[in-house]
Amino acid sequence: MMDLEKFIIDILKKSKKPVKVGDIQRLTGYDRNSIQKTINKLSLEGRIEVDRCYNKIIGLKGEENG
Repeated sequence: MMDLEKFIIDILKKSKKPVKVGDIQRLTGYDRNSIQKTINKLSLEGRIEVDRCYNKIIGLKGEENG
């Protein structure tokens, strides 16, 4: 799971707009459930900001895009 966390954080750092789970799935090749579990974990840890209404990851907490 640590590799997936690094992938997600890397993608968010490089992205200039909100990212969807499907976008991460296409880029990493991981299955949707693993990605969603990792996103939930990162969100609970306060490392990323998630917009549940639109199911998008807005960005990293404390960064310019989040």
